Amino acid sequence: MGKSRLIFYDTSNYVDFPIGGQLTSVGNLLRYLAECHPERTGDVVLVGVTPDPSAVGKLSFLERAGQRFRFLPVAAAERDLSHTAHSLRLAFARGLVRYGRQLKITRQDCNYVQTPEAVGPVRLLCPGARYVIFSHGSYRNMARGFRFYRGNPLVMKGFAAYLRYVLKHAALIFVLDADSEKDYKPYSSRIVRAKNTIALPENYERFVPHDFRGRLLFVGRLSKDKGVDGIIRALSLLPEATGLTIVGDGEYGDTLRSMAAAPGKPADVAGKETAGDKTAKPAGDRITFTGAVTPDRVAAYMEDSDLLVMNSAFEGVPMTILEALSHGLPVISTDVGGIGDTVRFGSDALATDGTPESIAEAVRAIARDYRRFSEAAHGDAKQYDYRTANAELYTHLQSVWKE
Repeated sequence: MGKSRLIFYDTSNYVDFPIGGQLTSVGNLLRYLAECHPERTGDVVLVGVTPDPSAVGKLSFLERAGQRFRFLPVAAAERDLSHTAHSLRLAFARGLVRYGRQLKITRQDCNYVQTPEAVGPVRLLCPGARYVIFSHGSYRNMARGFRFYRGNPLVMKGFAAYLRYVLKHAALIFVLDADSEKDYKPYSSRIVRAKNTIALPENYERFVPHDFRGRLLFVGRLSKDKGVDGIIRALSLLPEATGLTIVGDGEYGDTLRSMAAAPGKPADVAGKETAGDKTAKPAGDRITFTGAVTPDRVAAYMEDSDLLVMNSAFEGVPMTILEALSHGLPVISTDVGGIGDTVRFGSDALATDGTPESIAEAVRAIARDYRRFSEAAHGDAKQYDYRTANAELYTHLQSVWKE
């Protein structure tokens, strides 16, 4: 019997693209393996994408936490997420079919799937291949985040059927929240609750809460479902807020930048009046768009902020929230997906209904008792440390990735 390898599949380059929770999650697992199980890193292969078209299809090496990992990029990715012309998911699947033979996948290997479109090509390359899913949110909501093919009912139905196949045949499914577990139970009994993980800041143990300064922060993909327009409208109702920093990029970015830059109330620009607009004030000169930045820069923005504001229509367990807690940032968010399983509303966070008015009121409520919320946020982050949480995941993973 050949040696079992752990082969990761993700639409990332495992270093700095795309910035977001999924990249942080897999990066923390690689860091855990490098630090705690260095003897096994030689059996790890990373399959992903690259912003360099000339590197597609060529095996190379990446270094994480002092260990080298083999890396095979199978598709080229565009860094400008606001103007992406093609489906990266589709390009990844096609590239895996084209270049995946270099992997020489066997039934002894454990295929660690972060992006479900990998499963079809993997099983085409090796019928009966074993795979493990790490699900960052329920697949039931996955098609809602598509930029391409959303208007094609045949594609949507076919993709839903494909996802059912993926769930039914997985050797193990890691989920982050109760909603995903409930959605997957009709298709599999091999479900394990896991945690997203973070690396605690270097100054974590020396944390001292400060007074509220009115600095709001959003971090994430700039897509319509993230509800960033509602956060911008809320800023117009908060003359006491000194600024809103929007970190990230995406297909909705141009719309949001135009909305923030236009004269008058952002609510008018979006074509939707804000109730109680007598208190509204222009927000554009208080908004900073950073674009996509490195994880180090995200941490720096968190250190310089007071609150993380999220407003998603659906979510899994956003890594951004865990990172914000570790910096002592209370969270304001809609109660969707696994967010309610992650924060303690009333202690380290407040829930909203997504309207600008409810967001503004939540900001004021936290500001009135800021130090208590900040201390609770900081303390609650410790359970998500990458070493503790990934040690549990590794124990389960060993049932498929055998010595």
